[in-house]
Amino acid sequence: MLLAGTLIAALAAAMSAWAVFRRRRASAIAAIPAPASNSIDVAAKAEATPQVRPIDTLRVEAVNALAAERLWRLAFAAPAQVQPVSAEHARVQDAVIAELRADKLDPKYFPRRPTLMPQLLRAVNDPDAAPDAVSRIIAQDPVLTGDILRLANSNFYRVTPEPVETIQRAVVICGMDGLQTLLAAVLLQPVFRATDKNFPRFPLLLWERTERAARAAELYATKTRRQDRFEAQLVALLSALGPLVVYRATVAAYSRTPGLSPSAALYVALIGTLGRQMSQRIARHWESSPRLIAALGPPSENAASDRGLAHALYCGELIGTLSLLESQQDLSPSERLRLAEDAGLPDEMTRSIWERLTGTGR
Repeated sequence: MLLAGTLIAALAAAMSAWAVFRRRRASAIAAIPAPASNSIDVAAKAEATPQVRPIDTLRVEAVNALAAERLWRLAFAAPAQVQPVSAEHARVQDAVIAELRADKLDPKYFPRRPTLMPQLLRAVNDPDAAPDAVSRIIAQDPVLTGDILRLANSNFYRVTPEPVETIQRAVVICGMDGLQTLLAAVLLQPVFRATDKNFPRFPLLLWERTERAARAAELYATKTRRQDRFEAQLVALLSALGPLVVYRATVAAYSRTPGLSPSAALYVALIGTLGRQMSQRIARHWESSPRLIAALGPPSENAASDRGLAHALYCGELIGTLSLLESQQDLSPSERLRLAEDAGLPDEMTRSIWERLTGTGR
């Protein structure tokens, strides 16, 4: 009886979280007028996600989506209450959707894979590669060298009290596994640098969340399926590219509509609805592994053996988002603990990851 009661309570909690998520998402999309007949039905896309899925995935995904929406509202200074969208903004929405559903995406929205990425990842994945060889590749790019040293000395990745001052020392201290982790983050960071005038805070907060999420996903995988630690970090990095593409497309659409003040609420709704789809599309374009592509899609696309990678993504993103919201004083410690509990995150694991991520106790 006790076991049955526990299972029923867990199921009720999961369905409650999912119901809240769907109501919030449906409200946001309902406030946007329906797109033209040649556009994607955004609300229909959101409703098309299968509801029959493992309870843990359901709960974590639902709370993760709500936390991300809260962060996007903070980034765009969007009102908490959904407001009706005028016909002018609806035309901007239609333009963004049409742009992002095109067979060939405009290169100015689609980030290119960093030039050195394949060469470096091959080197760090080669068990016979000498540390000096990897150091020489990195030394070809002074900016890359500086970024790696900065990240190696950050709170997220620093492993010794002494500063890391050379790439050779970074290789020795971090090891090839650690260097692999640093490289993926550093190679993608320039993509997120803010250059636009509309809501420039968004790409900055998006990158900070991405950095935290990637580290948290890696730590989660280290504790659950160690061989997935690098892929968990990489899928969290790829996941952030979709929201960035949606943001850029929306900035461009508003720039073609002089005199119309951009709607923060529209940015939040479009990013929340289309961001993950675009991340998966970029992963395909970059010829990522099938496991990474599947983890970025709906849970129904994940085979049973691959759900661990999706769990690492959702948990990493959630912990990263909560830590950033708390650092921005937009979330209290008690709220953070409640949301982690609502998501069903393992308490001890969450505490351990949180301490590594923030450098503080719980």
